[in-house]
Amino acid sequence: MKKGWIVLLLFALSAFAVEEEETLWEEGPSALEYTHFLQEALAGHDWWSAINYAKKISTEYGKSPFAVEVPYVIGEAYFNLEKWGLANENLSQYLSKTSSPKHFEEAIHYKFLIAEKFRDGAKKHLFGADWLPKIISGADDALMIYDDVIAALPHHEIAAKALLGKAEIQAKNEDYKPSLETLDLLIRRFPKHDLAAQGFLEKSHVYLMQLQEKNLDPALLDLADLNLRKFRLAFPREERIGEVEKDLFKMKELFAENLMETGRFFEKTKKKPAAILYYSKVVSEYPDTESARIADVKLEKLR
Repeated sequence: MKKGWIVLLLFALSAFAVEEEETLWEEGPSALEYTHFLQEALAGHDWWSAINYAKKISTEYGKSPFAVEVPYVIGEAYFNLEKWGLANENLSQYLSKTSSPKHFEEAIHYKFLIAEKFRDGAKKHLFGADWLPKIISGADDALMIYDDVIAALPHHEIAAKALLGKAEIQAKNEDYKPSLETLDLLIRRFPKHDLAAQGFLEKSHVYLMQLQEKNLDPALLDLADLNLRKFRLAFPREERIGEVEKDLFKMKELFAENLMETGRFFEKTKKKPAAILYYSKVVSEYPDTESARIADVKLEKLR
């Protein structure tokens, strides 16, 4: 009899435990409810709550259809919180999860905007932790993100913008040859786009930057002149042609001034024929420059 009571008591306790467990499970939010909370947080721009709800869905309902969109939501929230590195990380994860993401173009657009932020000087969190200060340059990340954008939408206008941004960072890093190659790709792929015209202008700037570093390679002047001729052919009425002409004039002035320095040296050392030779070169090769005007005056005196 005593044994029977014990069995009944154990059965009752077991039933109570199961009932309590089922009650607790029923009281926990479902994936659908979490999604509702998430949508409310997004609508209210409560980005931290949105991240927390999205992570709950991923952790507790990882196999649910709602979990597929979690990295995109987290990436979008981090973007609005200006956590650029974390935003890019989650957006990349989202794009790699499935072959046809629902928010493919939106994710690519966010990545492009992140690259633009890094190009403009925005910093990343130290060690990628959102609670540590933003002190790490994002320039290298920007280059990789631009490549992602170009590969994902190669003939979309956003790829043209990415190519232009990539070339700018390369030039700033003094990677002049890769920068020119990137601009050439932009011009070939989008020959009639306004950004192709900007590509010609940027190429002109890159040639000038190289020469200003005292790398007076005559081939660069020839390439800059060819760039101007191609620009005129592709965009004959483009106002920016005038800017390219100014760049080319500055380049010629650099070469002319270099010849002038040599002429002055020979003039000071009383080597009159050599001085005349170099001043004459300035006048004949770069006649429209300020150096040519000065050389003319010196030639009159020497002769």
